[in-house]
Amino acid sequence: MQLSLFQSKPPSTKPGTVHLEEKIRLVLGPRLPAAALENVVAQITQNPISLKVVRERTSKSGDYRPPHRSEPARITVNGNLNPYAFLITLVHELAHHHVNTDHAESLKKFTLRRKTKPLPHGKEWKAKFILLMKPYLNPEVFPPDLLPVLNQYLENPKASSSADHHLSKVLKKHDPPDETRRLEELPFDAVFTLHGRKTFQKKEKVRTRYRCICLTNNRVYLVSAGAPVKELF
Repeated sequence: MQLSLFQSKPPSTKPGTVHLEEKIRLVLGPRLPAAALENVVAQITQNPISLKVVRERTSKSGDYRPPHRSEPARITVNGNLNPYAFLITLVHELAHHHVNTDHAESLKKFTLRRKTKPLPHGKEWKAKFILLMKPYLNPEVFPPDLLPVLNQYLENPKASSSADHHLSKVLKKHDPPDETRRLEELPFDAVFTLHGRKTFQKKEKVRTRYRCICLTNNRVYLVSAGAPVKELF
């Protein structure tokens, strides 16, 4: 499902803007905590973007692509995420968009100092992500078990919420019931499937991932410790 929020001019109070806001509410309303919706509407209409809700991807929950030629900036978010994970992922990607927009504007200003492009998850992104998350850090949006963990994560946010094992564990508790388990919960040599596709055997841990052998082609893959998998035997 694609929600095009691209505009050639900044949002205004014209009737077309009202229609755009209603479109955002219609598409994102069912996917977000109810108390977060109006803040999301306000944030997402500040800058032109193209937003697309997509099917589940094993490698990422969302991504951001900057404007290219005549194409607007694009954000995609996995549609299978629970409302809290969806909100965190969406704001994560919006932070990338704001940093990119700020950098593009800074290049238009004359200065003798060389302007370097911000790192993808550097200090500029961290500061913007924390700032954009502030309106949601209250018990009306996040449940009691998640709010303190999220606050701790935001002290120094990582490139992905799934990279923070404590946060990803609490987020998973709010997923609909299923037969999956986190890969780190399986014993050594356990055989499992990743989203019902290829079959793997779990091996040793390498930093935040596990070395896993694909039993179909004998190739070695590094799979995130928090990946949702289904144990076979």
